[in-house]
Amino acid sequence: MAVAVPVALAGWVLLGSSLLAVQKIVVTGEKRLTAAQVENAVGVASGTPLARVDTAAAAGRVRRLGPIADVTVSRRWPHTLQVKVVERVPAVAVPRGKGLLLLDNQGVPLATVASIPRGVYRLEVRDPSRDDPSTKAALSVLRGLPKGLLAQLERLKATSPEQVTLLLKGGRQVLWGGANNGAVKASTALALLKMPGTVFDVSAPGVATRR
Repeated sequence: MAVAVPVALAGWVLLGSSLLAVQKIVVTGEKRLTAAQVENAVGVASGTPLARVDTAAAAGRVRRLGPIADVTVSRRWPHTLQVKVVERVPAVAVPRGKGLLLLDNQGVPLATVASIPRGVYRLEVRDPSRDDPSTKAALSVLRGLPKGLLAQLERLKATSPEQVTLLLKGGRQVLWGGANNGAVKASTALALLKMPGTVFDVSAPGVATRR
């Protein structure tokens, strides 16, 4: 009996009392979202015993927010719930009405803006979405481009998954083709771009042309 009472008391303190309850939710890593938006998504009421908080479920609710790429929810005793978020980074902008829709490098929509932010490339595709084959091909190409090509890139165009084109500064363009053989195509393109010409075709492995 002498042992049972302290055990029961400890259990009550952890699970039933307000002595170790949530008094504060601390959010870090948010940029596009606000801390209040993340807190609302967490869905844990103030006064909930920390030990009763289902951190995995709370993280799952936050992960449903569009800009969130990853999230961890953890307890900081005695009264704090720590929420660390990693937001998706815009990679391309596609025309949407009078504005531009930002997508991350997986095609997840993030926000609509009036102008293209720095470091984001314009993407021209018929049906921009994370499930569209042409969008997926263009983004796959973009993810694999070396710095030497990214420094010259202005926009991408994909009329089909096998017809991706890089539109570069100065009116030059690289006919890339499909997303396969990216490393070979990149090294070939960089070599060709040192020569005169406006159109450089690296779409066929082992065969490159310029004009």
